[in-house]
Amino acid sequence: MNQRNFTRFQLLFLLFPALLFLACNMESSGFSKNANTGMLTTYKNLEVSGTKIFMNEEEINHVDIPLGESFIIRNENVKGLKEKDGKVSVGCSLLIQDKNGKTLLSEPDLFKGQDLFDKEQTNFLSCTVNTGSPMQWEETYDVTVVFTDKYGNGAIENKVKIRMIDVP
Repeated sequence: MNQRNFTRFQLLFLLFPALLFLACNMESSGFSKNANTGMLTTYKNLEVSGTKIFMNEEEINHVDIPLGESFIIRNENVKGLKEKDGKVSVGCSLLIQDKNGKTLLSEPDLFKGQDLFDKEQTNFLSCTVNTGSPMQWEETYDVTVVFTDKYGNGAIENKVKIRMIDVP
């Protein structure tokens, strides 16, 4: 091996650990869209296998919600929450806006004061969304739910457009 090739080899040998370190510390992110509901889920430094909407303890595949009913947005198989002493800390914000962008409800942390969970309890993260006044029948509303890892820098954001209907 001549001196020139040896220098290239040394340079590669020195750069490889740096590149490996950068690759391991890169942020992971992704997104998914539920084909049935149109819900868009984006995540950063956490992983989610799927996101569903439940009403009356059943998964629904539509976004027509009877006015006055509640529904649940649930992220399944959540992985990557930072742990301290066997616990994780999660925040949950909720924003509801009308079709003109007017905010009807903004809750920055629904879990505040009750945000510590055993690691085993966080296989899924869910938020109950209540509907009612000032919402109106046959109007659409943008619902945004964001879960944040309070011990880390991960987040999951769920966005869905719902339509208020009269009770069937």
